[in-house]
Amino acid sequence: MTAANEQPKTVTRDATLEPSPMRNDAAQRQWVYRQRRKRAAIEAIGNEADASRVTLVALLARELAVLEDHTTPARIAPARNTTRRVLTEIITRYGIELEL
Repeated sequence: MTAANEQPKTVTRDATLEPSPMRNDAAQRQWVYRQRRKRAAIEAIGNEADASRVTLVALLARELAVLEDHTTPARIAPARNTTRRVLTEIITRYGIELEL
């Protein structure tokens, strides 16, 4: 195989070489970034105390969207619980005083 027709190779975590399916361009980096943020928000459910501020806000936005969407009634109770935990964490972390 000559250098002109070689495919780019990437090393994976298990140290095997695979042909790179895509170039590492801006669109791919953005896609990876979004996937990482979605995964962080999902992993923060139930572990809000260790989540970053950005992750908490993303998780809050996601759960509020579920509460506004009336087509998923089975998700309403879990979304309320997650929203309550996220808001409690934000209030506690930043020392917010609520006047009721």
